[in-house]
Amino acid sequence: MKQFKKFVCSNNLLKVLSLSLLILFTACENDDNSVDEFEVKGDFVNGVFVLNQGLMNAANASVSFISDDSVAGNIFTNRNDVQILGDVLQDMVSVDTLSFLVLNKTNSVMVVNNKNFESVKEISESISNPRYALVNNGLIYVSQWGNGGELAVIDPVQLEVINTIEVGAGPEGLAMVNGELWVANCGGYGRDTIISVVDVSQGLVKEEIEVNDNPQDLVVDGNGDVWVLSTGYTEYDENWAIVMSTEAGIHKINPDTYEVEETFLPDESVYGKATRIEMAADGQSFYFGGAYGFSGVWEMAVDATELPQETFADVTPNGMTVNPDNGDLYIGIAPDYENPGIVEVYGTNGVKIATYDENIGVGPCNFIFVSE
Repeated sequence: MKQFKKFVCSNNLLKVLSLSLLILFTACENDDNSVDEFEVKGDFVNGVFVLNQGLMNAANASVSFISDDSVAGNIFTNRNDVQILGDVLQDMVSVDTLSFLVLNKTNSVMVVNNKNFESVKEISESISNPRYALVNNGLIYVSQWGNGGELAVIDPVQLEVINTIEVGAGPEGLAMVNGELWVANCGGYGRDTIISVVDVSQGLVKEEIEVNDNPQDLVVDGNGDVWVLSTGYTEYDENWAIVMSTEAGIHKINPDTYEVEETFLPDESVYGKATRIEMAADGQSFYFGGAYGFSGVWEMAVDATELPQETFADVTPNGMTVNPDNGDLYIGIAPDYENPGIVEVYGTNGVKIATYDENIGVGPCNFIFVSE
């Protein structure tokens, strides 16, 4: 997160303190009238923002902050003296001193000052069923299911949507790959099989890559290859009996040729229909899991020839994110969507190293790491 900066004098600090009376009557300029920069720390540094979805239609989304083994809860409502942030918090990205919180059911993006988390503006015009966000070249791209599936492009200076780009049905996960924006179209309330490759300079889809039904997310490994997680599609009748179901898939795609080079088919009886994928910090393996009703997070090497046989962690993730600094995997656990969730942290060896169960909101789903 880029820190806000201000200008101060460049004279030796100890001399300035000892000559405090002189300071009252003299300027702080150097001979060349130049000044140095001094970083002003905000209230939230060297820690982890926890995004808590909340229960849909209950408007109880919240943000917690973990730092030095303590957890501050409900930081948005506490800093803004309001009762609610919104309904179903999905994601958060930052540009300079502003952070943008994606609120799915509220159909808005809440903008806050990331120094103190005070509200700046709520963007709702042209926002419809937003899901996830990504920053590229100073603009914010938000995947959203509304209007048949599109990307909303937000200018962080004007604080408004300046463009929309049509993609597939139910755009979900996003990734920048070789200067292009790749979009996993999960089908929304139906079915889709396409990864849209967007030329951001033109604001148009330039390529479509077909994978298994309903791709949820995608990550880029240390070799530059793209890995896509597809959950498959299940159709139900009016009594919720399964009419038909298609296979999930984990696909490896060459970003230069757009060709699917490898496909792994997770057995649903073992892996379920996983919904989450995260690249390890070293780019040589990835984690997947989060299947409905299935416990387990799995780790798979990028050069593996078969799916893993043992779990990395025996939990059911509502969301998970890798700490890019040390590789620890943060997992959000939602026992249900009415009571507070739990955050568990696992080292790269699969050993649990921390548990946070105080001041975590309902449905922790995403983690944003910040430093000075």
